[in-house]
Amino acid sequence: MVSGGPDSLCLLHALVTLHDAPVGVVSVDHGLRPDAGQEVAAVRDIADSLGCPFTPIRLELAGGPGVQERARAARYAAVRAVAARDRWDVIAAGHTASDQAETVLMRMARGTGRTGALGMAPRSGDLVRPLLCVNGAETAAWCVAAGLSAAADPSNADQAYTRVRARALVEALDGLHPGAARHVAELAERLRDEDAILAEVSAAAWARCAAADGLEIAALRAEPEAMRRILVRRLLAAHGLGGDALAARAVHAVLAVADGAARAEIPGAAVAREAGRLVVVGPAPPPPAPVTLPVPGAVRFGSALIRGSRGAGAPPERDRVTIVPAGRLAVRGPRPGDRIALAGGGHARVGRILQADGVPARLRAKVPVVVVDEVPVWVAGHRASADALAGPGRPAVVLEVLPA
Repeated sequence: MVSGGPDSLCLLHALVTLHDAPVGVVSVDHGLRPDAGQEVAAVRDIADSLGCPFTPIRLELAGGPGVQERARAARYAAVRAVAARDRWDVIAAGHTASDQAETVLMRMARGTGRTGALGMAPRSGDLVRPLLCVNGAETAAWCVAAGLSAAADPSNADQAYTRVRARALVEALDGLHPGAARHVAELAERLRDEDAILAEVSAAAWARCAAADGLEIAALRAEPEAMRRILVRRLLAAHGLGGDALAARAVHAVLAVADGAARAEIPGAAVAREAGRLVVVGPAPPPPAPVTLPVPGAVRFGSALIRGSRGAGAPPERDRVTIVPAGRLAVRGPRPGDRIALAGGGHARVGRILQADGVPARLRAKVPVVVVDEVPVWVAGHRASADALAGPGRPAVVLEVLPA
């Protein structure tokens, strides 16, 4: 991938000079700058002069929030499509030790864990980064020596972008201590070496704690604190979460759930306690709209089908109860303060009943509650109100949960 800047031109020239297999060139115009088309054309000329097949890509991205992240995602998707079509084995990117230092510092500032401090890998799947061993000054010097004229992307000087501000920080560190950027990049490399050893230890801990789609809370709490953080990050990453969701603040919030909190909202998801496990969940679904239940008749409430009919009183079952005919019937979700009468006297909160039956908190809003004039008489599939049940053989309204 060649943008026309000094890093990617150095990458191209070095690969053509040192690599003993075919090298192709792809250059992307994101549609964000009017000069980008000329830069792509300049890259074509250089590719032609080096005897490399060339593929231009034109995207039509809109500016605005997150444009650099959106551009990166679109760029890689487009380049991978070209690689698949033309059967290239590897995609090479011109990231340098300077870029590595910027990445590590940005992640540290955000509150990353150890994995974030590993920075960019020299190889990740189909992507390789051969220039992580050199810095930006060295790639620029290579281009001068090779007679390559590099383009200057004005966005690289725009302080509105986080990476540009991080670049200024790296330059300031280099002024404070020559070679600082390389030292930060080397730290990431050493941590990556150590990570291979730590991976074996954390894999054993994962085997002790992982259960179904989450982590057993009791087992997690038995691990050392550092390992708990590693396991939580692995759980979140396994659900496709990254960035701020793996930062220290988010991990701390998740561990608070293991210590007793009911739920933690983190960027992109939430983590909750379910049956003694930590599980990653999406936003709690809104309850379906209340519906009137005709008798006879049937209505759908979310994924449940509830039927009302005329019949005779009978002992209650899980999915079928008989109640005394009275008032207007409707089906809605549980509400705060909902209670039903118990056979031995007293009342039970609907929320407590669902909790005791193992219904996750995030799914309770979808449980059908049949009400008579807004008074709950049946938590469908769970329990009926004792004072609403019809006696054996007495005229009754039969309520049923039908197969979906």
